[in-house]
Amino acid sequence: MSAGPFCDLNQVMSLTEAMHAAAVDGRWDDLTGLAAEREPVLYAGTMRPAPETLESLKSIMLIDNLIKDLVSAARDESAVAWDASRRVRKAVAAYTSF
Repeated sequence: MSAGPFCDLNQVMSLTEAMHAAAVDGRWDDLTGLAAEREPVLYAGTMRPAPETLESLKSIMLIDNLIKDLVSAARDESAVAWDASRRVRKAVAAYTSF
């Protein structure tokens, strides 16, 4: 019985590294596009039964966690900026209503 084609983990790793670079640079649209490009590659075929496969998957998961941390930090920064902007708008509205 044939296992069928194997997932191209080298391409997945390359896309994951590009995703991380995009997140570091704050290129969120690029990150989203790369994630969409990576998903079908990641789920295509089966995983090669080899020790390198496990190590590659661990590396991919580690980088994914770094990306999640960067996204979370950017989201928090955006929330702070949005709140500050909202307070300024309220102050301007209060000032102009006098």
